[in-house]
Amino acid sequence: MICPRCEQDEVVEAKIKANGRLIFICPECDAMWLSDSKIGGDNFLDYGSYMKSIGLSQLWDELDVMGKK
Repeated sequence: MICPRCEQDEVVEAKIKANGRLIFICPECDAMWLSDSKIGGDNFLDYGSYMKSIGLSQLWDELDVMGKK
């Protein structure tokens, strides 16, 4: 699925290593969603802000990328 926010890359499924949470994220613009059924251009979270809010770094090293959605 092409990212509905930037339309530049495909949304990938990833797991946050620290807590096992499944997320959906665009490698190009770092838009992320907590559910694949809610992926849209106007309801994304900013990956860096979300990770900071749960006490983790904003680096992609925090993720296990599982593949394209």
